[in-house]
Amino acid sequence: MVWRLGCLLLVSALVMGAGCASYRSSSSPAVVSGECAAQFRWWRANSVRAGTFDAQDWSPPGFPYLRVDRFLASYRFSGLSREQQEHWLQLALDRAVIAWEQEAEGQGEVVEGRVAGLVACGRRAADRLMAEPRLWAELDSAKDVPDAYSTVARVLGLYPLVEPVIRWRAAEVMGALREQLGREVPDGPWQFFRPGAGPAFFAAARDGGAAWPSPVLGGPDSRPDEVWTLIHRHAPRYGVATRSRHDRPGRPGRDPGGQLHFLPEPVVYAQVAFTRWQGRVLPQLVYTIWFSARPAATVGDIYAGALDGLVWRVTLGVDGQPLVYDVMHACGCYHQWLPVKGRLAVREGVEVNREPFWLPAFVPPSAGPPTLYLESATHHLIGVAFESVGEGAVRYRVADYRELRGRSYAGGRLFGVDGLIQGSERSERYLLWPTGVVSAGGMRQWGHHAIAFAGRVHFDDPELLARYFVPDRGRGDTVQ
Repeated sequence: MVWRLGCLLLVSALVMGAGCASYRSSSSPAVVSGECAAQFRWWRANSVRAGTFDAQDWSPPGFPYLRVDRFLASYRFSGLSREQQEHWLQLALDRAVIAWEQEAEGQGEVVEGRVAGLVACGRRAADRLMAEPRLWAELDSAKDVPDAYSTVARVLGLYPLVEPVIRWRAAEVMGALREQLGREVPDGPWQFFRPGAGPAFFAAARDGGAAWPSPVLGGPDSRPDEVWTLIHRHAPRYGVATRSRHDRPGRPGRDPGGQLHFLPEPVVYAQVAFTRWQGRVLPQLVYTIWFSARPAATVGDIYAGALDGLVWRVTLGVDGQPLVYDVMHACGCYHQWLPVKGRLAVREGVEVNREPFWLPAFVPPSAGPPTLYLESATHHLIGVAFESVGEGAVRYRVADYRELRGRSYAGGRLFGVDGLIQGSERSERYLLWPTGVVSAGGMRQWGHHAIAFAGRVHFDDPELLARYFVPDRGRGDTVQ
């Protein structure tokens, strides 16, 4: 009996620990002084201990003054010029500064005052890195972002044996969603929302260059200070079937005691990401709307739980017009593609509407953004229409996604040091743990969305678009 209990504890520790690589610490080969090394070590230890570590971006082991996402990590240094290296390094350092600022929020003047020292040490370390080419080879391997799947869980869960069942179940669930999306939008009651003016967001948008790759790195020709214009131009309208308080959008938060909070308010959180396509870097506009919960439909509903969110992404072509839309829930579940007709075609050999590639429909080109119809309670996308919602629609505030990363309005941190939202767990995780998806069904932070239960696929993979699509040659365009 004791032996069995010990094995159970060991297995639990392995499974739970497999998803915690995001705040792994290590030596620092490229810092200027022992004093700076001590500052970085103290900051990491304090952030993890206080539960303030921001796990959105990866901190490459040995380079504590840098943070990277999957897009930045996709650059291979062997082909970069010195100027390109400098631009890449500045982006990675800027991301670290943003993370430090989020981690310092609410920790008092002493901790907040240390950020300036970290920035100074980071800049000196970056200068040294540019002067020592040998360190770039180490950084080239250290920067690769770990995937969001637990290999340990897949081994212990005999994943090869359960994968056929997973694929069968995915086909049932996603097939039903595809059929639902193809039907006529049912009668309401519908509450409509449209984007309002966002001067408060504009201040944050102006420094969006901290994450904006310059043309030197193949980035868009648009200026970073144009980000607000793009975000507002393509912000979707929402039609929400409102039958309970759980269908009202709002702001998720957490108090210092760890309790989740939700403040009903018309707000949508926006950010910019990037993808690679036909040798170019394209901007992606990402919009996340939150609800207080997915209420239980029946006793023992394994999908029910606190907080629910829908993530809508718009990928723009080099002409500034949408190439493709895709959508998922904030757990990484129910990912679907909606390409624009005449812009993209499915790559030959890709199995359509089989896990992990779900494409319910192509949508028509449009001069304006769509209205997204969301089902009551589940908040599933059940309709996409390119039509006006009328003057009676409630105006929602477009907020910077960074508002979710630091201290929340309730005084605590929404996201954990592992990128998950504790308290939003779903019972389905007990059935799906052999897939390697950590806390399947639970809400999570950007950068931690595993979107397939078969295979390993991440929502923020910069190669994802090219994996599934090619240009539609019917338009005569080679790059769109």
